[in-house]
Amino acid sequence: MTSHAPISRRTFTRTALLGALTAAGLGAATPRAGALAVPAGADWLGAVDGGAPLSRLTLPGTHDSCALYGGPLTQTQTLALPDQFAAGVRFLDIRCRAIDGVLAIHHGPVFQQIFFGDVLNHCLAFLAAHPGETLAMRVKQEYSTVSDSEFGALFAGYQARWPGLFWSEDRIPRLGEVRGRVVLLADNSGLPGLRWGGPRTDIEDDYDIGTIFELNSRKWPEVSAHLDAARAAADPGRLFLTFTSSSGWGLWPRQAADAITPKLRSYLGALDRPARPVLGTVPLDFVTPDLARSLYALNFGG
Repeated sequence: MTSHAPISRRTFTRTALLGALTAAGLGAATPRAGALAVPAGADWLGAVDGGAPLSRLTLPGTHDSCALYGGPLTQTQTLALPDQFAAGVRFLDIRCRAIDGVLAIHHGPVFQQIFFGDVLNHCLAFLAAHPGETLAMRVKQEYSTVSDSEFGALFAGYQARWPGLFWSEDRIPRLGEVRGRVVLLADNSGLPGLRWGGPRTDIEDDYDIGTIFELNSRKWPEVSAHLDAARAAADPGRLFLTFTSSSGWGLWPRQAADAITPKLRSYLGALDRPARPVLGTVPLDFVTPDLARSLYALNFGG
């Protein structure tokens, strides 16, 4: 296994762009005077200016948000959704299997003992109790092969039964537009919403990482370069999403998370936090309250 993976053209371009912006004094968000008190995880977005575009915030998220079951090859989280929300997580990665007219939550072949309706009830309960908050949700089809139109029809049935919960326009909203709602990121052509992988999203998700050597030589450099690019970006119409998660034949999700989390903590520790750098949306495996807080605190200079 080689320990020196080639740098992609995209990574090289971003790195060069960041260098140019830094040299020009444009590489970081404009500093604001003083750090603010960092709110508790359940209510932190409520303390953010409603005029802020969702793309110009640092949002902690979870990869395969409901994958609590199935053993070391499948499990990616230890916190159930209500505990994730209380910790400050605001992006969900929801994988739906179409089966018998409903959407069941899966990670690969493993049913995660929860249905899409349960997910929506958790979201609705949290947002009703914390109306200043919002959630972003990627929805994709997993472990089923119905057509996109059939998948979309199933989703539309849920949307009708939970009226007003989803915000499903194909643009980046300002926070004040979507408080109390779920912003839909559509990873299926049958769905409405902000197009996953479209021109308004910039995604790093190189997940097939087989060994610790690949994580060190390929995955982490891609993650750090993408976080750098999010910090350097000035376009509020592009949402950066940087997945720190990976899994492969010799490096399962927990091992990968244990290896990359110290690197992420070191990266965060080196930031000029009072300048409030914007990292975009950062989905994590095995999220913890302190790791989520270290991300959302950036919005307050903490």
